[in-house]
Amino acid sequence: MSKKLLKNAYVLISADDDVEKFDILIDEDEIEDLLASGDSTEVNLGEVEEYDLSGKLIVPGFINTHSHSVMSYFRGIADDLSLNDWLFKEMLPREDFLESEIAYYGALVSILEMISNGITTFVDMYMFTDQIAKAAYDLGIRAYISRGLSFDTDEGWNRRIKENIETYEKYNGLDSRIYIGFGPHAPYTVPMDKLNEVAEIAKKYNTHIQIHLLESANERKQYNLLDVENTGLFDLPTVAAHCVHVDEKDIEVLSRKEVNVAYNPVSNMKLGNGIAPIVDMLDKNINITFGTDGCASNNSLNFFNEMKFGGILQKYKYGPDRFSVEQILRMSWENGGFALETNIGRLEPEFKADLVVLDMDSFEFFPNDLSRLKSHIVYSANPKNIFATMVAGKFLYYDGEFLTLKEEKEQIYEKFHKFYQRIEDKYNNSDYSDSHNDDRDI
Repeated sequence: MSKKLLKNAYVLISADDDVEKFDILIDEDEIEDLLASGDSTEVNLGEVEEYDLSGKLIVPGFINTHSHSVMSYFRGIADDLSLNDWLFKEMLPREDFLESEIAYYGALVSILEMISNGITTFVDMYMFTDQIAKAAYDLGIRAYISRGLSFDTDEGWNRRIKENIETYEKYNGLDSRIYIGFGPHAPYTVPMDKLNEVAEIAKKYNTHIQIHLLESANERKQYNLLDVENTGLFDLPTVAAHCVHVDEKDIEVLSRKEVNVAYNPVSNMKLGNGIAPIVDMLDKNINITFGTDGCASNNSLNFFNEMKFGGILQKYKYGPDRFSVEQILRMSWENGGFALETNIGRLEPEFKADLVVLDMDSFEFFPNDLSRLKSHIVYSANPKNIFATMVAGKFLYYDGEFLTLKEEKEQIYEKFHKFYQRIEDKYNNSDYSDSHNDDRDI
């Protein structure tokens, strides 16, 4: 049965709408219509599967524009280190022990966490992109995936580019929800001439770019965004993660080139990198979205944390009247759809049926005053309020149950922990220096 009718729920169409009661008619993977509550009984909708969602609030699915899904294995490691020590002393050595099957289950666990947290789309940069794409396809989530690209030797660089292209050719456009871009890690790991090379390749394949920019203060000594602009990279649809240490000239570049920025407030604060000047960027009409970053630096994939702490940090930096609830919700929903050039992030006809059902019968949503529900979503709600998550018209999670698993949940968790132990055993039995080995991958 291709049609679904979600009945009797309150609906928030977008960040700037009011909460109203609608019945949502879904055909295949798109929203077909919004019907005034009760009108659906008077219209011949044909054969339709009905869901009574009384006492629920339906909102657009959350769009996570920066993650590293395989890093679920590294949660809780190196919590008290700087970005440089965290990356080069703790993460990269462990990544040497990743293998394809290990990566698949790491991505699987992260995607399950995201789905249960109301995330319907994620943007991911990492190695083992085939395995991440397969995990995303298997579980039904929408995904934009890039191979993390760093330069050490010509041989290593060419291998990574080849892997990225192979994943593109195999998975791009699959089921109209898996898309592959290119992911130069950062200008401090990829020289400018190589960024130019990536730009040319991405233009050939007509796809998007993911990159880390000015995450830490010491990066300001290593490059500037005018040089990155001159590589042509920003001529492509680009999602730039972090941008914590941008100055006025950098902001001018981001605005001029319409670069999309992924704000990762929890990760940025945890690694001691600071507070991104989001309000300054918004004032220059830069499209800002939210990212969780990976489990190793967050340590959860809890989108509600990003909204709440992201909002509070901007209020602290600029004043309580400079960052509204509506702005935070736009960054969570339609700004992500704009960045990814896809009709997601709003609940209206011809948009993809990517949505989240929240249970209003909980303390976090009391009082059930419709005028306060937007505030409740941003500053009060948490993942336990998620009743259901739908992507492309299919429920992936409903009333506490995952509906798209290819194997039993317990088997997935058992394999994950077995692989985690294998990584740690190898790491603990290896002799690694404190300095970065340039042969390691990123």
